[in-house]
Amino acid sequence: MKFFRKKPNHGITFLRKFLRKISHSHLFGESYRRINTTEQLVALTFDDGPSEPYTNNLLEVLERHQVKATFFMIGKNIEEYPDIAKAVLAQKHEVGNHSYSHTSLVFKSPSFVRAEIEKTDLLLQNIGVRGEIYFRSPFGAQLFSVPWVLLDKKKKNILFNIVAGDWHTQDADIITQRVINQIKPGAIILLHDGGKGSRFGTVKATDIIIRELKKRGFKFATISQLLAHSAR
Repeated sequence: MKFFRKKPNHGITFLRKFLRKISHSHLFGESYRRINTTEQLVALTFDDGPSEPYTNNLLEVLERHQVKATFFMIGKNIEEYPDIAKAVLAQKHEVGNHSYSHTSLVFKSPSFVRAEIEKTDLLLQNIGVRGEIYFRSPFGAQLFSVPWVLLDKKKKNILFNIVAGDWHTQDADIITQRVINQIKPGAIILLHDGGKGSRFGTVKATDIIIRELKKRGFKFATISQLLAHSAR
């Protein structure tokens, strides 16, 4: 019996490559999945908070290890847990904008995208965030209206190159191994302190990840600190 391999659709392949290329282009705003550096620096980032009790649990872990991280917060969660958001700032962590509602912005109008960003920026400023506020688009999507609005607002889209998948599993060992196996200088690690379900596995994994990476000579930086070391 002969087996026939399906011929690749070169048109679709080209389109995917083209979209990937333009989505990373400065013509469509600045986006970062990893920082180009040879220094043993990585960034821990947490999405979808603030939340109770997981953000506070993570703050305890980070404080114990004297590590600073970057928290990309959802606007409506800031409204619900303003004191937790303020606690993140009080411990000198960096805070970014993860939209107001965490709705996919890909097919939304520019006015909708702008409102999602501006409303959350204002909430962050009201709790004490000063200076440049980095953005992380929901689900990492950055096509169509999102890059145009970010370009107009001169706002960086901070994405990630290490995905632990902690929204699928809360097995701390699995989360840890996924991070350790992909680690390299300049990595931006995606974890979650909010979202549906428990995040206790993320809290436990964060503790292990910090200890293991420190053993390997890595240091932890906020996104601002990591960008300052970029060779880009």
